Amino acid sequence: MFEDLATPDISKLPTRKGSDDTFACDKCAGTGVWLSRYATYEGKCFACNGKGYFKTSPHARRKARDASAKRKVADAEANAEANVELFAEEQPAAHKWLTENAGVKRNGEDNFAKSLLDGVRKYGSLTEKQLAAVYRIMADDADKAQQPKAEQTKIDMSDLLRRFGLAQEAGIKRPKVNTGDLLFSLAPATGRNAGHVYVKGEKDCWGERPYLGKITPEGELYPSRDASPEIVKRIAEIGADVVGSAKAHGAQHGNCCFCNRDLTTDESVSNGYGPICAGRYGLPWEVTEQFKAAKAALNEANEEAAL
Repeated sequence: MFEDLATPDISKLPTRKGSDDTFACDKCAGTGVWLSRYATYEGKCFACNGKGYFKTSPHARRKARDASAKRKVADAEANAEANVELFAEEQPAAHKWLTENAGVKRNGEDNFAKSLLDGVRKYGSLTEKQLAAVYRIMADDADKAQQPKAEQTKIDMSDLLRRFGLAQEAGIKRPKVNTGDLLFSLAPATGRNAGHVYVKGEKDCWGERPYLGKITPEGELYPSRDASPEIVKRIAEIGADVVGSAKAHGAQHGNCCFCNRDLTTDESVSNGYGPICAGRYGLPWEVTEQFKAAKAALNEANEEAAL
């Protein structure tokens, strides 16, 4: 069956090189020749450069490679330190900012200062655009440092916080109160400000609402720079009297400040909000005697007109 297959000529196969004092290359079995899959000659072995042997043992070679790798790491570290020292001499202010902010995230993004400092360690400098960005951020930080910090303001937000709690118990995950000029919304339960209430202002021409501050679960307001004393006073008024603010908003705008739906029934218009929101937020649902009398008179007039 296999008579037609040629018998390989063993005499043409390469033989082991070196002596008893050398160590055979394990890549080419000491022949110095790299063999293809079918034992055809393809050239010299690149591991031993065609010699077929090494004068040192595999263990010694491995140890030498490890030592060489360590030296390269040490040289790289020394070079990186030299790059940083040179950069510190040329750009002392930028170097100071980079080292102070290397462990600080900005706007929740990856560490910008650390990435730039790594670039300095590797290349010894920053690009013109990178350096300009550093000095621009430094200028912004200096301006913010000169501005007065937002002071903690204790206000009575118990009514708003209580009604937000009732709405959550009724199944509303993130209760809101939108009076047009102000928007109160409960922070996400999984965020770092869980339990706080965010306050935003009136929409601008792009439909965005400016951030005006946050209210802690204890009723402490931390206003932003955009929150004027008048705005803080307005926040306190709404927080202390949610029902009165809701009635005033409904009478002025004709919609509910909790769900933003139009008030279409006489009862809803009279209360300033609908019955569903009243149940969810624990709001009073009133029908005055005057309203009852007016409605009865209207019904009577309609019946007479129908006769």
